[in-house]
Amino acid sequence: MDGVDYPAVNNGDGTWTLADNTLPALTDGPHTITVTATDAAGNAGTDTAVVTIDTTAPNAPVLDPINATDPVSGTAEPGSTVTVSFPDGTTATVVAGTDGSWSVPNPGNLVDGDTVTATATDPAGNISLPGTGTVSADITPPVVALDDVLTNDSTPALTGTVNDPTATVVVNVDGVDYPAVNNGDGTWT
Repeated sequence: MDGVDYPAVNNGDGTWTLADNTLPALTDGPHTITVTATDAAGNAGTDTAVVTIDTTAPNAPVLDPINATDPVSGTAEPGSTVTVSFPDGTTATVVAGTDGSWSVPNPGNLVDGDTVTATATDPAGNISLPGTGTVSADITPPVVALDDVLTNDSTPALTGTVNDPTATVVVNVDGVDYPAVNNGDGTWT
């Protein structure tokens, strides 16, 4: 292994064994292993494989905004197995795609304020810290519009529409924020 020979025991039943603690502790990364068996006539057969050591846990998954009905989704280490845990104790498992994206069905019983957690387990078995997301009843941003104004008044009254009667409306003019009034009827002034 890695250019060093280690004697193994032929078990006589078609298997061989390398005694525990014979190898030094292997560092993270790939290691080339070559096994050679030599018979009484001096004929040698070999096989080579790469053993990759990975002791590093993946980063915690990132959860997209969660609501009560849409699938729960996010990103994690590509190829890792993502386990999503819901407040009722149920779990859902999925393998993250090559781009790291993943999605599981929403259980349908999530309510505003619930916490959903997800962990990622890489192919070597390392488990990430949990990523968390909080269920929000409202994850849709309000739609706001500014009415066109053509005037000779240097302090024009600005108005527009907003589809959320509780949204805070702020008007930015040349980098300066000014609070506007949401009239609660679909308009702001």
